Amino acid sequence: MINNIWILIGKKLSGEASSEELRELEELLQQVEDQYPLALLEDIWKKTNQTPADEKLENKWKAFETKLDVFDKIETEAEPAADITEPAKPKRGIIKFIKIISLVVAASMAVVFIVFRDKNIPDGDKTSEITAPQNGISKVQLPDGSKVWLNSGSKLVYAASYGTDVRKVSLTGEALFDVVKDAQHPFIVTTPTISIKVLGTKFNVRAYTNDRTSEASLLRGKIELTILKNPEKQIILKANDKLTINNEQPALNAAASSKNDINEDVPLIALSRIHQIKQDTLPSEALWIENKLAFDAEDFGSLAQKLERRYNVAISFKNEDLKKIRFTGRFQNESITKALKALQGTTYFHYKTNNNQILVY
Repeated sequence: MINNIWILIGKKLSGEASSEELRELEELLQQVEDQYPLALLEDIWKKTNQTPADEKLENKWKAFETKLDVFDKIETEAEPAADITEPAKPKRGIIKFIKIISLVVAASMAVVFIVFRDKNIPDGDKTSEITAPQNGISKVQLPDGSKVWLNSGSKLVYAASYGTDVRKVSLTGEALFDVVKDAQHPFIVTTPTISIKVLGTKFNVRAYTNDRTSEASLLRGKIELTILKNPEKQIILKANDKLTINNEQPALNAAASSKNDINEDVPLIALSRIHQIKQDTLPSEALWIENKLAFDAEDFGSLAQKLERRYNVAISFKNEDLKKIRFTGRFQNESITKALKALQGTTYFHYKTNNNQILVY
C-alpha cells in the first residue's frame, strides 16, 4: 500500500493523475494512521517547480562543469614549464601514436560476444550471451533488428527460440533498448528485480545485482513493468516516465518525529520524469551510451557504484554518513582522480588511493 501511495502522490503532484487515481489516493490516505502532509507537499512542489526541471538540472550541470574547468586551469598552471630547446614535433608524434594505439585497443574491447553451443542441447534451448567489457559499452543487434546498448559489465542472454513466440531476453546490469515494433511477438526483458513487457519502444533499464535501486526510464512508447517481489502489481509507464525501485525494501520507521516527517528509509517505488536537456540527444538517464556519466542529486553511495564500474576501481567509505552526501553534475573524459577532486570541490570529504582501491573518509 505504501508503494501505491508514493506512485499516486507523484502522479498527483505532476498533474498526471486521472480522476480514478485521485480517488484511489484519497482512499489509501484514509487507511494510513499518520497521513502524509499532501497540502504541504503540493505547496513545496509549486515553489520548487517555478523553473522547469530540465532548466534547473542544466544550471546545476553548468555550475559543476565550471568547477571542472577551474581544476583544469589549476592543473595546467601547476605543470612545469616545457624546455624550449626540446623539439616539439617528436613529442606530438608520440602522443598521436599513443592515441591511435589506444583507439585500436578500445575498439578491440568494444564487444564481447559469446555464443554457447552444445550438441546435447535442443536447438530451442541454445543461448547467446553478450557481455560488455568492464570499462566499455557494447552494441548488439538482435535477430529481429532490435538494437541494444550494454553498459559496463552488463550481460544480455537470449535463446535460439527468440522471436518464435515471444522475444524474451535476460539482462543483468544496464542497457538501452530500441525495440522493433511487432504486435504478434511481445518483447520481454527479465532482470533480477523487474520484468518489462513491450511491443515496440525505446527505454533504458538499470538493474545491477548489487545496486540499492533498479530503474526503468521510458523514452518512447509504453511498457508494462512488473516488480518481481510483488508480481501481482503491474505498472504501466508512458513516454518520459521513470520508475525507481528500492531493492532493499527496508521497513517503515515507526518512530517518525511527527506527522509532517517523511522518513527517507521508507520503501519507495518512486515515479518521476526523465531529464532531457535541449542540447543533448538523449535524456540524462541514457547519456552513458555517449560515454557521459550524469547524476542529479544522487547520493554518494549510489554514485560510487557508478564510478566503480566506469573506472574499474573499488570505493569504500570509512563513515556511512558520507554515503548520504548528494551530488549533481556529469563527467565525460575525466580521470577518476579528477572526478574525485571535482566532487571534493563541492563538499567536504577526504580520500586516499592504493592502486585501484579508494577509501573515502
